[in-house]
Formats: sequence, structure tokens, C-alpha cells
Amino acid sequence: MANHLRKLTIALNIAALSLAGCSAAKPAEPAPAAADQPKSAEKSDFVVSTEPITLKLYANVVRLSDIEYKNFFIDPIKKKYPNITIEKVDGDLEKLVMSGNVPDLIVSDSDWHMPLQALDLPLDLTDLVARSKMDLSKFVPETIQAVRNLDAKGKELQGIPYNLNPGALFYNKDIFDKFGVPYPKDDMLWSDVLELSRKLTRAQDGVQYIGWDPRFPDHLVSPYTQPFVDPKTGKALVDIPLYHKVLELFKANYDQPGVVVGKTYAYGPDQFIKDKKLAMQADWVAKLQSDLLQADANGVGINWDVVTNPTFEDAKGKGRHTLTSMLVITKASKYKEQAMQVIQLITSPEQQMAMSKDSQVTVLNDPEIVKAYGTGNPALKGKNTAAYFKYKSSPTPTPNKYDKEVQTLIRNMRGEMALNKKDINTVLRETQEAADKKIAELSK
Repeated sequence: MANHLRKLTIALNIAALSLAGCSAAKPAEPAPAAADQPKSAEKSDFVVSTEPITLKLYANVVRLSDIEYKNFFIDPIKKKYPNITIEKVDGDLEKLVMSGNVPDLIVSDSDWHMPLQALDLPLDLTDLVARSKMDLSKFVPETIQAVRNLDAKGKELQGIPYNLNPGALFYNKDIFDKFGVPYPKDDMLWSDVLELSRKLTRAQDGVQYIGWDPRFPDHLVSPYTQPFVDPKTGKALVDIPLYHKVLELFKANYDQPGVVVGKTYAYGPDQFIKDKKLAMQADWVAKLQSDLLQADANGVGINWDVVTNPTFEDAKGKGRHTLTSMLVITKASKYKEQAMQVIQLITSPEQQMAMSKDSQVTVLNDPEIVKAYGTGNPALKGKNTAAYFKYKSSPTPTPNKYDKEVQTLIRNMRGEMALNKKDINTVLRETQEAADKKIAELSK
């Protein structure tokens, strides 16, 4: 009950802020048409004030390194719109909203949109898209569909994609060289990765090297367009054959001597980039590559390369589900038109080309922009970045407001197996029961 009251309070706060924004001075209102210039249906009414304003920007789960923040947001916005100042706000989003410090723009992704909806933050951008004459047909269709899929009724457009985030397998070449193991290749199966891992998971010179960490079960399920919650029954979808197959791979990985030590069983970006003891990590490109490029810029990077995201035999050639980073304008923003100008700039062919040359996978359906990927970034020279574009992304599953709760429980299955030594059937059954119980509690 307290959770519902808190969300109601947040919604009321946002509504009050939205009304305040509407009643305040409206610098973005278009000037009235002259008497001798009748307003044409073809003429855009998207006339925006050039008065100095500050847009508060919040990065929600999306990796936004200092370099990316400067290159993709601060510099181009300052150049194009000197009247718009971007102020990055940090902290817990719910607490910011509760205090009335609601961001104008949220950098998020299509997988983490439900929490924004729970806070009643996203504005339907349909009207702004029409008034600003943004051409959505120029985008990669899967990215727009992924965003439209976030509205249960399929009508609202609650964000605009600005980069596409494929999956890939990154690897540390130095560790492979150290043990004389051939590098990974494109089009590998997860079983191939496991075999490589067995050759690399060993202790040497006081360091325990880990060949591979599978990260999260839902990452491996991604190409199958598998929802977390059954849209018809409202029950969690955990105890199913697909997750059984995935957990068999996790168990095989944990059974390698040296992978599970004490309470340590999971390895991620820190062990891959900072500690330099994890040989392979499959992850979302925009997240892990961002960390890699930042480490390179800081002079503490690794000798890395990349291949296509591995799959199971029955998903050969399929990419992970469509995950797009997106820009969301909040309902409470007093500067919605200016925020839309920023979105127009970030998704323009010119800026998308600049971002592609740097390190971002474009959301525009433009072969020339795709071809230019990484050509302006010395840190990507010689890397197999063609792997990012080899597999077409799979459709995004229908989202549910309880996705994150179920996803958390699915990810917790790793510890139950690695540390508590529970068998796969027990873990699946118990997690299914826990997920259904959690959904029932939140539904009250």
C-alpha cells in the first residue's frame, strides 16, 4: 500500500509541475501569423524561442561516459543552440521527482522504460513529432517499433531512439596470447565459448584467470523474443525449457575449477577492464564499449577485440532483441519544444554521422552512416566492429510493468546455483513461485 501511495504522490507532484509549466510564461509559443499571411496546413508551427534556458538531463541506466556526454550532447548542442544549456543531474530518479527536481530530458533505453512509466514521466511525443516535421521513416524500423511497443495501447511514442545497441562478445587478446589459445571468431555458438573458457580458466603467477562469465540468463534468452511475464495470464515465465537450457550452460561454467571461489562466482566489466583477468565478456555494445573507450582515454585500457554475439544452435544468425537508447521528454518539463530541438539535433543525419564515426551504432536507415562506423575514432582502428552489424536484431518482447521484478529474480538464480548448489529444476521452480508471488503482491 505504501508503494502505491508513494507512486500516487509522485504522479500528483508531476501533474502539479506540468500545470505550473503550462501556466508559466510560454516562450515557445509560436507568434501569430500576420493578417496577410494565412496559416497553411503545410507550414510548420514549430517556432521556438531563442531565450536562454537550461535543460536538465538525466542518464537512466544508459552508459554515458564523460567523453560521450561531451561529444554527443554538450558540444553539438552548444554549437547549434547557444541559448540552450544542458545541466546533467544525478541521483536516485524517484527521489529527484519527489523533491520536484524533475529532469526535462531523460537518456534511457527501451529495456528500462517501465520504471519511467511507473513514475508517470514520459510525454507522448506524437504531437511534437508532427509539429517539428520529424520523419520517422528515416529510422531503422525496429527501433521505432521497439519504442511504440512500450505503450500498452500501441498509440503513444514515449521517446525517440538515438542509437542502436546490439550485443557482441568482447575479448582480451593478451590473455589469449598468454595461454596460446586461438582468438574467438564470428558466428560462434555458446558451446564454442565454453570450450575456449575451459582452456583459459587457470591460475598463473598468483592470478586466477576466468575464461568467460555468461553474465545474466536473460542476456542469453534475448534473441528468442521471450517476455518475462505472460501477457495473457499475468504469470511469470521462468520455469520454461528455454531457461532450463540456459542454466545448463551456467552450471557447466560454474563447474570449471577456479570460477566459483568462496562467495565469488560472477565477473563483469571491472574484472574484464580494470583487473584484466576475465578473458571474454558478451554484453551490450553501447555499455561495455563505452567503458572500454573511456579506459583507453584514461590510459588504462586493455588489448581488446570483438566478434558477433554467440547463440545457441536454434538461434543461429539472430541478434539480441532490439535495444535502443532513447531520449524521453518529461511531462513536467517547461521547455518541451527546446527539448525536441535537442532530439532533432541528436538524430539528424549530420550528428548521427558524427556519432557513427566516433562509436555509436546509428538509428538511421542510412548505409553511408553505417559504413562510416568508427572511422573517426583511433581507438576502434583495426577492431572487428563489422560484428555489430552482421546480425539483425530480434523483435522486442511485449513489456510488462513487473518485468524488472521478474528479471531481478531470474538473475538471482545464478547465486542459488553457484553458491547454494541447487539443481536447475529446483532453482527454476522456486524462482517461478517467487516471481508469481511478487507479481501478486504488487498487483494488490
